[in-house]
Amino acid sequence: MKKVIYIWLVNLFSRWKRAKDPQNIIYLMSFAGNEHLIEAYAELAKKYDWKFIIMYLPQCKNAAMRLQKKGIKVVEFQDGFDFLLNKLQLVMNARLLLCDNYYAFLSGCQFDHQKTHVVQLWHANGAIKTFGWEELTTAQRSKSDKRRFQKVYDQFDEYLVGSQKMAEIFTNSYHVSETRMNVIGYPRTDILFDKNWQMQVSQKIMNKYPDLSGKEIILYTPTYREDDHGNPMMNLPEDFEQMIQSLNGNQRLIIKLHPHLKAFENQLRNQWQYPNLVWIDDFSTNDLLLVADRLITDYSSVIFDYTLLPNAKQTIFYCYDYDEYAKRVGIQADFKKWVPGKLVTTTKELVSILEEPLKKTDFTAFNRLWNTANDGQATNRVLQNAVQYLKD
Repeated sequence: MKKVIYIWLVNLFSRWKRAKDPQNIIYLMSFAGNEHLIEAYAELAKKYDWKFIIMYLPQCKNAAMRLQKKGIKVVEFQDGFDFLLNKLQLVMNARLLLCDNYYAFLSGCQFDHQKTHVVQLWHANGAIKTFGWEELTTAQRSKSDKRRFQKVYDQFDEYLVGSQKMAEIFTNSYHVSETRMNVIGYPRTDILFDKNWQMQVSQKIMNKYPDLSGKEIILYTPTYREDDHGNPMMNLPEDFEQMIQSLNGNQRLIIKLHPHLKAFENQLRNQWQYPNLVWIDDFSTNDLLLVADRLITDYSSVIFDYTLLPNAKQTIFYCYDYDEYAKRVGIQADFKKWVPGKLVTTTKELVSILEEPLKKTDFTAFNRLWNTANDGQATNRVLQNAVQYLKD
């Protein structure tokens, strides 16, 4: 009932605060990592004399503060009366509204879509997990919840994607027309083609962690999991430690967990102290992909980025809870058909693969499917596409 009342208030306030002549470019940020595109939008806004504002959720504060230091206006927001009274007006004064996620409040916004163009940028380059109407829990939700979900999906005038495959997933998951899909490329992948960035970051990592130099580097990045109450969780198999113990003297394992699992990570650090195991806090997952010879993951979208890098040699999908995860969260139905590597469900199988000599995998077919328009020039195309909505 609280959600229903809140969305009703959003509906009411949005009518009151809707601008007759929208003048803002608003970027709703729930995930860091797209700063390159944000800075490019800021420059575009200057060129056309539009106001550009980042509205960020609290978990993105660090990234937002970095952008603020570069002269970009940032405003923190979250649902509540302060948003209704003060922040919603910024959204309703948007000529171009850029969203990196699903935002529930959008279901109540009364936009004039002739004047406000709403764009879904999303926060991942591909999808292994199901979402939207394809997510298993959606069927169990109330009719009012389902109506609210669809109202949000219908608000997006345009979905920017990097492949026809992702366009199809959005079409099915959000029950929207394929005509709203724009296979233009995913801007966050542009950095992956930057040779200078690749060289500088990888060198910084090696300088800071010299023991990695000349070693076979294995990066383990499991997907973020939650329990039935929405709390962060990690349920590694009891024999996972055997994999660490089985590594040879030339292998180094980097475990990179989600930031919300810091307490669990600290526990593992105290419990597992092996010379082959490396914990790295001062570089992001994106950075660490640059030095990884093998990537171990499960249902994480990190694979769609890793396979674009020149150092990418092997991906292993350690899905120890595959059946449970498929029933509880949901996995794309054709995942096993296009998975770009070996899928294992036991630690024993994982150990066996890591004991094999490393051979480079050909990711061409996978990238043709998922990274069709991701060629290092996506940001330029996205900005050119945005210009049509900024001209008077």
